[in-house]
Amino acid sequence: MFLPRSVKVKRTPDEDRSCTAKKHKLSSGGSLLEETTEFQDCKSVGTETSASTYSLSETVQEHTEPAAADLGVANTPLGKDNQNTDEDGSLEEPIKSFSKSQRWAEPGEPVCVVCGRYGEYICDKTDEDVCSLECKAKHLLQTQAKEKQLRSDQCTDSQAEAHLLNTPYFYKDHSFILGLQDEQVENLKLQLGIAVQGQQVPRPIVEFEHCGFPETLNNNLMNSGYEVPTPIQMQMIPVGLLGRDILASADTGSGKTAAFLLPVIMKVLKETETPSALILAPTRELAIQIERQAKELMAGLPNMRTVLLVGGLPLPPQLHRLKQSVKVIIATPGRLLEILKQSSVQLHSIKIVVVDEDKKLFKPPVLVFVDCKLGADLLSDAVHKITGLQCTAMHSEKSQVERTDILQGLLQEKYEVIVSTGVLGRGLDLVNVKLVVNFDMPSTMDEYVHQVGRAGRLGHSGTAITFINNNSKKLFWDVVKRVKPTGTILPPQLLNSPYLHDQKRREQQRLKQLQSSLVTGDNIMDIIKKHNKNNSQR
Repeated sequence: MFLPRSVKVKRTPDEDRSCTAKKHKLSSGGSLLEETTEFQDCKSVGTETSASTYSLSETVQEHTEPAAADLGVANTPLGKDNQNTDEDGSLEEPIKSFSKSQRWAEPGEPVCVVCGRYGEYICDKTDEDVCSLECKAKHLLQTQAKEKQLRSDQCTDSQAEAHLLNTPYFYKDHSFILGLQDEQVENLKLQLGIAVQGQQVPRPIVEFEHCGFPETLNNNLMNSGYEVPTPIQMQMIPVGLLGRDILASADTGSGKTAAFLLPVIMKVLKETETPSALILAPTRELAIQIERQAKELMAGLPNMRTVLLVGGLPLPPQLHRLKQSVKVIIATPGRLLEILKQSSVQLHSIKIVVVDEDKKLFKPPVLVFVDCKLGADLLSDAVHKITGLQCTAMHSEKSQVERTDILQGLLQEKYEVIVSTGVLGRGLDLVNVKLVVNFDMPSTMDEYVHQVGRAGRLGHSGTAITFINNNSKKLFWDVVKRVKPTGTILPPQLLNSPYLHDQKRREQQRLKQLQSSLVTGDNIMDIIKKHNKNNSQR
C-alpha cells in the first residue's frame, strides 16, 4: 500500500537517521517499489493515512526526500527557508521531488530529458539529466518501456526471419512484374539486350526485392555493392529460382556469379542433407573468387558453410572441411576427381550443379599480334593469369613440333587466345578466328593488311581491333584511308593528330603536282607552248 501525498510523518532523531540511511539506496539499483516500502518503514506509528491508491509514478512524490548525494550531485545550500539542519548542524539541500519545484533551464544549462526544466541531477541508471525525483521515475519507466519494445522488436524480427527460413520457398512473379504488359516486358528485354530461348521462361525481375529473399540476404546484397540487378541477373535469377536448367552467356564482369549464386543459396538454404550444391570452375583463381563472393552473400544465414577444393593448396585441410556438413562445394574438376579417388566422400545428396566455364562458349578463338617474341611470352602469361583463359604464345623460337601443336590446338579450340608475332600473319586460313587484335601496330601497312586479314577468311565476316600510338605516327594517314571506308568510327585522338594532318597535307600537294604533269586534252597546248619556249631560250 502506498502512502498518500497528504501523510504527515513525525520521526524521532533516531528514526530520521535510519530513514536517511535507507534513502541513500535510491541510487544503489533498488526498484521504486522497494524504495517506497523502505520509506514506509520509517514512518511514525501514529501516522494517519487516507484510504487511497497511487500509481507507481506517484510513489516517489511523498514527503520523505532523499539526500542530494543519491543522484550523484554535490550539495548546494539554498535559501534560508529551504535549509535543513541535522544533528551536527550541517546544511543539506533536499533533492526536489516534483518537476514543478524546479526552475526552467538557462541557455547552456543541462535540460531535463522528461520535462525540459533545469537538469540539476544525473540519473544513476542512465546517465541522463533529470530535474527531480518525479522526472527520474518517469524517465526510468520510459527507458524500461523502450528496452522492452526493443527486445520485442528484435524477437519479432528474429521470429520473422526464422519463420521465413523455415517456410518452404516458392518463387512466383512479383505483383509489379505481373502488372506489366507483354509489350512492356519485350521492350525492356530489347533495351537491355536480353535474349531468351525455351518454353514458359519467367519474366525478368527489375529489383532484388521482387525475389522475396530473406532480409539477411538482402542486406548482404547491399553490403556487397549490389543495388540493382544487371541484365543477366534480371533474367537468370527467376529462372534459377524455379529450378530450371540454364545455359547462359554474358560478358565478363556482367554479374554471372551472383546470378547463379543467389538461386543456389535459396535452394540449399533449407536442405538438411549436405553437401547440397556443387559449383565447378575451370581455374583455381575463378573458384577462389566464387567462394569469396558466396561467403559474402551467405553471411548470417544459418548453416551455410562452403568448402573450396582446388589444386595448389594442401589436400588434407580441404578433405577435413569437406566433412564438416558444408552446404556448397566450389571446386576445380581436377581436384574434385582427385578427392573422389582418394577418399570415401559421397556426393549423392547434391541437388544442384553449376558449371561456371567463363570460357565464352559461343565466341571463337582470338588471335593477338605483337611485335616481338618476349612481348608474346609476357602477354600470353598475363592473359592466362588474369582471365583464366587457355592462352599460348607463338613465335620463331618455337620448334616446328610446337608450332604444329599450337595450330592444331587453335583449330580444335584447345586455345582460346594465341599471342603471336608476325609468323601467323601470312598465308594461313584460320577459319575459326573471328577476332584479331593488333596489340602492337605493325611497322608497314602491308603487314597490317595481312594481319587483320586473318579474321573473316573465305567470305566470313570478322573483327579487327588495333591499338595505335605515336610510335606508329608515320602510318596514321594510311590507317585512316584504309579503315574509314569500312564505316568504322575512328577515335578523335587519331583524327585530330597533327601528324595525320601533316601527312594528309603533303599527300594533297603530291597529288596536285602529279596532276599538273599529266597530259590531257585541256592542257596539251599549254604543254607544247611551254616546251617550245624552253627550246627557244636555249
